[in-house]
Amino acid sequence: MKVAAINDLSGFGKCSLVADMTVLSAMGIQCCPIPTAVLSAQTGYPSYYSKDLTGIIPEYTIQWKKQEETFDGIITGFMMSSLQAQNSLEFIKQFKTKDTTVLVDPVMGDDGRTYKNYSDDLLHTIRKMTKAADIITPNLTELILLADENPETIMNLRGDRLISEVFQLSMAVGGDLGKTVAVTGIPMEENGEVGNFILEKGVSRIISSKSNGVHYSGTGDLFAAAFLGTYISGKNAFEAADNASRFIYASVMDTPIGTSPNCGVEYEKNLKMLIK
Repeated sequence: MKVAAINDLSGFGKCSLVADMTVLSAMGIQCCPIPTAVLSAQTGYPSYYSKDLTGIIPEYTIQWKKQEETFDGIITGFMMSSLQAQNSLEFIKQFKTKDTTVLVDPVMGDDGRTYKNYSDDLLHTIRKMTKAADIITPNLTELILLADENPETIMNLRGDRLISEVFQLSMAVGGDLGKTVAVTGIPMEENGEVGNFILEKGVSRIISSKSNGVHYSGTGDLFAAAFLGTYISGKNAFEAADNASRFIYASVMDTPIGTSPNCGVEYEKNLKMLIK
């Protein structure tokens, strides 16, 4: 199987294309990367070099169409700009077939705040991308942005009220159209656990795991890659989320106390959990 991965390549941070390529390769799936940008380190670091590669996405599209390439999956992550997101949407339109599963990770913010590259134009285009997707994997902040709701109101909810709101928002951003929505990083009341809300074909479930309370770089990318790899291998969304969650939990537990969240989690030796 082959998956086209449209994401940035960061030298440090264990995220984005590094996560896509290592996770999918461990699962026996060829990852065909399209870098949206190259960075010396992911943007959470206090200082980093970044090179925008927006112009290469249309060139990859042209060349891969000439080669008559096909893909079992397409996964998208960090977008530098609305133009880059539009180019990625055009790539999806060119290569999506009935046998291609498209996962869009709408990377725009976290913890109720948007990232530095966020703009209304970017949000508008990412919304178009989610309409072309089969699977959408926002965190809670991104789900709220996609649904055009107020983060300040919803981020403070907990328990059943929060889950009810997440269900309604997930239906609004694509669940009502039959899309699979996996909302990551939901705070749970019991024992400080973190939950992933999964909606598939109108049925929802919370898949939770323990948390050490640290928000590490790249866990959303690891989740999305492991989720897609499991899904296109024949499992349903709940099984895919469970597989991805167990992999990330083991990796978090292996990460030494005091490790900077910018560095990401110690996931490398746990790739064996994903090997068939």
